[in-house]
Amino acid sequence: MDIHPFTVSLTPDFLYLTPALLATQTKVRFVINHRQGLTCIMGDVGMGKSSILRAIYGEYAEREDTQPVLITTPSFVSEFAFLKAVCQQFGLRPRRSLYDQQQDFEEYLNDQFAAERNVVVFIDEAQMLKGAQLEIVRTMLNFESDNHKLIQIVLAAQLELRDSLRDASKKALRSRIIAPSILAPLTPEETHAMIAFRCQKSKIANPFTPDAVDRIYTLANGTPRDVLKLCATAYEFSRGLGEPVVTLELLNEAAGEAVFA
Repeated sequence: MDIHPFTVSLTPDFLYLTPALLATQTKVRFVINHRQGLTCIMGDVGMGKSSILRAIYGEYAEREDTQPVLITTPSFVSEFAFLKAVCQQFGLRPRRSLYDQQQDFEEYLNDQFAAERNVVVFIDEAQMLKGAQLEIVRTMLNFESDNHKLIQIVLAAQLELRDSLRDASKKALRSRIIAPSILAPLTPEETHAMIAFRCQKSKIANPFTPDAVDRIYTLANGTPRDVLKLCATAYEFSRGLGEPVVTLELLNEAAGEAVFA
């Protein structure tokens, strides 16, 4: 099935890497490859956090020297449930106590380190982690050799996580974060480039006039997800009318059909 040129689904091949996303990718690779422990990708809704997280996860999933797992919805009732879920992702059996589970996990991490495999946990929607669950993240980072962390953790989260980490009780975890990234809206130039990139990937002529793209940028406030929703609506609107070009006038007609989150 062909992928829609302006799909908002998490499709790594369709991810346009802005300078900010390229910088984020570089920082995450640094933390993982050099076993630095913990990094975060934060930003408002629709900025591309999940997309870049999954793209990087896919990259490491193809490497034989890495053991990565991806947790997409960390909604757990307790810190023990959270730890058990992480362990089960690596094929470890659930234990009856938090202590036993931690012991098993540390043993597993030491075995992987001895085999020269890097264990990486990618967690999307990490703003859902609360209180004691964040403390488990900190505890995991205590698993280390003399020179390296035995586990690398990459959190992708809305800005609520930043607010949570500012609490005095989270100082120990906050101090462990290496090279964090905060994603900002697209610039007008990046909006033009992303739309052109999507058209190129889909092997279609770019139907949007420069004025229409400028209007898309303004309406979406540079939010990538909203840019794509507007593009998808206007593109289908134009096709339905048999119009090969999305002009400013046509874009304005279609814009009322696009619903922003």
